[in-house]
Amino acid sequence: MTVNSYPALSSAYLLVSHGSRDSRPQIAVTHLAQQLSLHLSPANSPILVGTAQLELAETPLHLQIQAFALNCIESGIDRIEIVPLFLLPGVHVMEDIPAEVALAAGEIGTKVKLMLTPFLGSHPDLLDLFVENRSELPSSTIILAHGSRRSGGNTIVETLGANLGVEIAYWSIEPSLTERVMALTTAGATEIGILPYFLFAGGITDALAELVAQLRQQFPQLKLILGEPIGNSLKLVSVLGKILTASEIA
Repeated sequence: MTVNSYPALSSAYLLVSHGSRDSRPQIAVTHLAQQLSLHLSPANSPILVGTAQLELAETPLHLQIQAFALNCIESGIDRIEIVPLFLLPGVHVMEDIPAEVALAAGEIGTKVKLMLTPFLGSHPDLLDLFVENRSELPSSTIILAHGSRRSGGNTIVETLGANLGVEIAYWSIEPSLTERVMALTTAGATEIGILPYFLFAGGITDALAELVAQLRQQFPQLKLILGEPIGNSLKLVSVLGKILTASEIA
């Protein structure tokens, strides 16, 4: 996969995910980094794209950033764009990651400039990915997001739900998926789609599948259709490319 529409980029890029005990999300993020490098790189001049985890890594994020920065210095790169692979502006995006970047910058000094880009979920083109995933689901559909207790942290997914004409439920806060399913059933729905607002398959999507299986037993007359998380795709890589290009130009 190659792209010729991007201006020449001079930075290296670090994709920061939440981290998980499940190996699948990190495998997916590693693959995404490889795809993004190919997507952004001019012929015979590969762009350096790395990955890091906020939680459940062997070392804290700021040390992962420092290690990546050392590799960049050796390669003659003096700017790193750090991309939070998060869909909602919760505490991790608004507080934890900026704090870790600041710690890393304090240790690195002026040898490498660290730039924190907007988080993935803030880009308007991400809507297209959900429109595509939603297209095969019934008219009564629920988007299931993790949810944030931070004020304003769920505005993006609520706006997405309004734009798509679907209900919203959350994994960690109310309203829950069960509450939404019960409400739609009471309103007469006989077929309900469930669209996971997650990047990749992992522990939560497995637990979601188990919950949907339980709901099918609880409502045997109801057809529940579980959709897929975003997953790796050319469109996801394209959205990341636009985020990085905008940040580079800025």
